[in-house]
Amino acid sequence: MQFQPKSLNDLNHSPDEKREFQFSNDLECWQAFKRGNEAAFIHIYKQYFKRLLDYSAQYTLNKELVLDCIQDIFVELRKNRKNLSDTNSILKYLLISLKRKIIYRLNQAKSLDLRHQKVERFEIEYSAEDYIVNRQISEERNDRIKHALSQLSERQREAIYCFYYQNMNYKDVADVMDLSSTKSARNLIYKALGKLKISLVVDVFALISMIHFV
Repeated sequence: MQFQPKSLNDLNHSPDEKREFQFSNDLECWQAFKRGNEAAFIHIYKQYFKRLLDYSAQYTLNKELVLDCIQDIFVELRKNRKNLSDTNSILKYLLISLKRKIIYRLNQAKSLDLRHQKVERFEIEYSAEDYIVNRQISEERNDRIKHALSQLSERQREAIYCFYYQNMNYKDVADVMDLSSTKSARNLIYKALGKLKISLVVDVFALISMIHFV
């Protein structure tokens, strides 16, 4: 899916501003962006747009709503950059912002309430599963893994998605999912892995070799 910004036309900058910069960490990139560095803004947009799009699909299939929410986030970031707090994880910051915005928009449209969204809506879409499941394994084993994932609770699937698909650490998973502590995130993921192990009737090391849990 190609995203054509409606009001982000100012992404078009001079060749010098479009140069790609390598930042040593998220904090460095974020602080550069806050200072007005356009290369940092473009880097954030290119680096995280697709991941935001993938994450959004777990909550709603309304593509227009999703794209509007993502666009709003980048417009607001640019407008308020000087007043933003620092972050060591740009992805976490963006996911939390996007999740709140999507749920707010859904509630505005008299859709499901926040709790129902958390419990009932979160499903790993095929694109995410395709990333998780090793493409070299047999179709039969692929189906077994997908079935095992479907046996997890919605919260467990969200934790697995954030931790493995989005490569987030335990603290970031806890923050995005609004869990009470890093320990809660770790326990949720461990329980999910335990369920997967039982469902697949394989030892955990074989499971890890079958799935991109690196």
